Amino acid sequence: MNRIAQGLVLALLGTSVLSATVFSDLYLNYVQGLLKPFLVAAGVVLLALAAWVITADVRTALRPGGTADDPHTAGGEAGCGDHGHAPRVAWLLLLPVVSVVVVAPPALGAYTAESSEPASPVSNEADDFDDLGSGDTDGPVEMELSEFVSRAWTDTDREMAGRTIELTGFAVAGPENEEWYLARLEMACCAADAVVNRVLVTGQPAPEEDTWWTVRGTWEEPDGDLQSVRDHRFAVAEMTRVTDPPDPYE
Repeated sequence: MNRIAQGLVLALLGTSVLSATVFSDLYLNYVQGLLKPFLVAAGVVLLALAAWVITADVRTALRPGGTADDPHTAGGEAGCGDHGHAPRVAWLLLLPVVSVVVVAPPALGAYTAESSEPASPVSNEADDFDDLGSGDTDGPVEMELSEFVSRAWTDTDREMAGRTIELTGFAVAGPENEEWYLARLEMACCAADAVVNRVLVTGQPAPEEDTWWTVRGTWEEPDGDLQSVRDHRFAVAEMTRVTDPPDPYE
């Protein structure tokens, strides 16, 4: 790989980073939105470095007696031109470009949610939760799945009991044929650290896996200790299919 080829690889890497951040929301399949400025900066640096490498090599080639591959020689001795070449393994830098631009791996979905253990109960005092309002006169309560699961496990006042709640997530096959989960993945930094938040849906037949739904229903309040429940149940009264959100994670 000569230096012009190295510059082109850097340019492709920078372009793929910028295309996934500035010109689309593809990066949200892999990292948190707050990392966008850092990705954009990295893409700009890669493009600037590519321009510098290519320009320097072209200038060297245009000098009398210069060679494009070795700026340290004018005419050069035999074998010196090899100094301007990178090892062949450098071509592996093209793999990220191929995977993101050509293949574009999707966000984690039903397979991950089905094969992973759900998030563990997190200690949380009831006072830490927002007020749900004064009953169904305020209409259905829209909340994220992570909040629903946290309340179901830790809110000893059981404020969700009897309330109509609206949740959005994707469908995952349940432990039995007629059961299914509504799930959402939550990540702290990137897809590698994502954890599963899910509820076991009752009252509606299982839809196709990985399809996204907004459901309205009520929490099936369990007897006994809240944190002893592995999967809290959600009785769905109505459900609407929705398009995949730009940011699939919570």
